[in-house]
Amino acid sequence: MLKSIQEAMAHLQTMEWALLSLFILIFLLRTIYLILFTGKVAFLKIQPGGQQSPLSLILPVRNEEENLRKNLSRVLAIDNTEFEVMAVDDFSQDNSLPFLTALKEQDSRIGVSALSQETRYSEKMARNIALKASRYNWVMVIPPSATGFSPSWLADIAARLDDNSEVVVNYSNAKANGTFFNLLFRVESFFQQIKSYEFTLNGLPFVVSEENVAFQKQKYFEAGGYHGKITEPFANLELVINSFIRKSATRLLLSNKTIVQKDENSSKNRFKELLVKELRLKKNLSFIKRFWLTFLNWLNLLLLPVSACTLFFLPFLLPVIITSLVVYTLGYALIIKKILSRLDERKLFLPSLLFALLLPYLKLFFRTSYSDYGREKRWKGKK
Repeated sequence: MLKSIQEAMAHLQTMEWALLSLFILIFLLRTIYLILFTGKVAFLKIQPGGQQSPLSLILPVRNEEENLRKNLSRVLAIDNTEFEVMAVDDFSQDNSLPFLTALKEQDSRIGVSALSQETRYSEKMARNIALKASRYNWVMVIPPSATGFSPSWLADIAARLDDNSEVVVNYSNAKANGTFFNLLFRVESFFQQIKSYEFTLNGLPFVVSEENVAFQKQKYFEAGGYHGKITEPFANLELVINSFIRKSATRLLLSNKTIVQKDENSSKNRFKELLVKELRLKKNLSFIKRFWLTFLNWLNLLLLPVSACTLFFLPFLLPVIITSLVVYTLGYALIIKKILSRLDERKLFLPSLLFALLLPYLKLFFRTSYSDYGREKRWKGKK
């Protein structure tokens, strides 16, 4: 077989050599990325914690009465960490504000503010109000839908808030509910967050979610808050964090002890918003980060079609190409399985392998249509 391959290689034309070279280049780059980027995340060491720092939890609320009644008591039951909850009601039409006000009278750790009218960009205004009202230097946004977390969730995070850090990134995702778009949302959210971990570990830090990410609030004000970013409809504090985040001052925690699961409706529109939000966040990153993210996207898009073309025009290389792809897939599967195990997301293993092949093409379609969708979200619009 080797001799026949050598004989066939000797008669390759220029275009065939170009196609083979392109396949080899893409395959090698994907393999290098798998080892140096994704592999780094899988084997990320969690530094031991130190003395706990107090933490202000930012709780933006809009028509969240049901979630507040169901979930907030579990947060307030935490007694191993010094923290406060700064809730800001964004002109709710239900009983969210009366519920929070009544709860404040029972628990001194709760602070409540409210926007008195429907206001453009009120999602960002609510967060700005909460940051100004918070007592502690370390702040972290939590969603009203936060329903699943470890008893040591806040304690493990608070133990890693020190003067050498400015941002502490933790994982969060929607809770499984058995629907197709919930699964799609969870897989995409997982890959987006892992990508931010990969880039951060390699000196190109950014975050894709404001939730369960602790940061020093003084950095928010030093960065000018939402100055120049107030009109962006798809992202909030991620925009500001990405303006000051540095690898040397960022801690990444990859542990099931610090994750948060959210009980929310992961519908088709929510999945669509997740994709558009990623694109909008990318537009606000530095040129070098945008370049490498785009480069990676094209690597993901080209591997399968280039492999197929190579097999079609150079069928004698079938054993070599198939073996290479199988070895790569096995390595990829082992690394993803290790990451998912650390996050206690084992049920995402098989879907993540399948959707890893399909999502790049689905996202390519959305890149051509998200501009029209963005016009629908001029106001905050989730609730």
